[in-house]
Amino acid sequence: MNKTTLMILVTLAVAGIAQADRMVDETRPLAADGRVEISNISGEIEVIGWSGDGVSITGKLEDGVEELVLSSGGSRLSIEVELERRTRSNGSAYLTIKVPRTADLEIETVSADISVDGVLGELDLESVSGQVEISGETRSVEAASVSGDVIATSTSGSSELESVSGNIIVRQATGRLDADVVSGNIEIEDGILDSFNAETVSGSIFCAAVPTDRGRFSLETMSGTVEIVVPSEINADFYIETYSGSIKNDIGPAPKRTDKYAPGKELRFTAGSGGPKISIESFSGSVKLRTN
Repeated sequence: MNKTTLMILVTLAVAGIAQADRMVDETRPLAADGRVEISNISGEIEVIGWSGDGVSITGKLEDGVEELVLSSGGSRLSIEVELERRTRSNGSAYLTIKVPRTADLEIETVSADISVDGVLGELDLESVSGQVEISGETRSVEAASVSGDVIATSTSGSSELESVSGNIIVRQATGRLDADVVSGNIEIEDGILDSFNAETVSGSIFCAAVPTDRGRFSLETMSGTVEIVVPSEINADFYIETYSGSIKNDIGPAPKRTDKYAPGKELRFTAGSGGPKISIESFSGSVKLRTN
């Protein structure tokens, strides 16, 4: 191989790499209370709330991505990753997007992970198999993934979290929280909630958050386990019912049979002076109520 041929091959290789990975560095104006809509098939979307003006978009487009389409009108900005028609299902984009802290945000992905940090506006986040992670306080959150986990370091205001086979994890919960899964688990590690509604089919529910003075908890599962951790001095009214599962209560009376011919058990009691309502229903899963 002569030197000329070698140089041609090296040049073509470098050109191929350059074409495979294209860097993104764009800015667009947007009002502080504007709305940002993002769509991506594969890769990763990271959104950061900032105090800067407008929207900053940086990252990388891999081979198979046709272009990054940006369109704006009024107080709305759309960011869409378009794949080449010849690939369609291949081609990933990895984007870091800085938006005004008070902006509203809508993100849709297929296998791309989503992470949002420090955005105070309304969040609407959906992924098929990607993980959805939220950090910082928000006014309103709707987050869903089919097979990925949905993780929130904190929730406030109104939050609706859903997954089919992934887990829902909330580190610190406040405000109103709805969590629904089919075979994944729901885990609320800490917090004080005005209302908490949780439903699973075969996944477990763990909750170490407590209700406010007028709080309402409603936890339902078909065959998963439910474990509630509360302070020993809690004031609340409890109603627990299961058809064929067990009930273990470390802070009050033992459960009673609902019928001498059926395996069902129920437990009604008031802890302290009562007030907040905690309702737990299970078909065949076990229920455990304990102190922290």
